[in-house]
Amino acid sequence: MPESVRRGTGGVGLGLAGLADGSRPEVEADLRLRVTTERGECTSAHLTGRGRELRVDVERPAVLLAAVDRRDVGQVADLLAASGVTVRVVGPDGPAATVGAGASSRLGRVVTGSRNVAPVPRAAASLALSTPAARRGLGLLVLAVPAAVLRRRR
Repeated sequence: MPESVRRGTGGVGLGLAGLADGSRPEVEADLRLRVTTERGECTSAHLTGRGRELRVDVERPAVLLAAVDRRDVGQVADLLAASGVTVRVVGPDGPAATVGAGASSRLGRVVTGSRNVAPVPRAAASLALSTPAARRGLGLLVLAVPAAVLRRRR
């Protein structure tokens, strides 16, 4: 179980340990869910699929990505890949990410620790900035750049 689930600080809390044995599950899914971030932002998602191909249609992909722990996404992606299951995340503007089997991305590895996550660049940025430390770092960068430019002009 991912650490964030044990600590109660986020994560999906799925019991996927049985997938690590290399079994090839057949899935049938039709699940609607509502996700809320720590900051109170919400989005709806609809998970559908059959066999080893799943699709998550989400109203606001950035909110969904902000609500999950990026390390958990990497761990789940590795388990899905080992089981031959592919999940495609799609928003109103088109594909946001492919997770699990068939996904291979250096960008996904940098952001989640797993090559089995292939986010489109805007989704990778949302996922990378989903941690409080990253948001604080970005805030400091936003403050530091104008200060550096002003000093340089003097």
